[in-house]
Amino acid sequence: MVFKINNLSNREQGLLLILVALIFLGSLSYFINYLNNENKSLEKENQNIISRLNYIESIPATVAANRKLYSDNISILVNSTSKEKNILIDRTQPLNDNSMMIWVNEVNFIDLYNWMIDMGEQGGQIEKMNIRKTKQNKVNAQLSIVLKIN
Repeated sequence: MVFKINNLSNREQGLLLILVALIFLGSLSYFINYLNNENKSLEKENQNIISRLNYIESIPATVAANRKLYSDNISILVNSTSKEKNILIDRTQPLNDNSMMIWVNEVNFIDLYNWMIDMGEQGGQIEKMNIRKTKQNKVNAQLSIVLKIN
């Protein structure tokens, strides 16, 4: 059963040619639409990546600026960050120019944790730490903090 175009009339050959052309144009249109949607999706993903990279690039600048602010004195770092986090320091003892021992009593553990993160972001490094639970959500802490030198 062989299909021969020559056996068809001129009108049938024209209709067949139009049908093939319409199928080709429909397929081409679908393919172009698919590529356009993929392009838009990739552009959106690219914009997300660029915004994330811009955010990541901005982080070191702010951290470096904070480190410069506290680069001269560890007590300024400890006092200013403790006030921001509402941490009451019971006692401090300077160990040398760039480090100090800090005692904190009856503080919420999460507040203490956030304060330690804040100090770390602003140039402080915790060398030693001793934390004891006292009440349900309260702890006593003894911290040895050193100011990072850039």
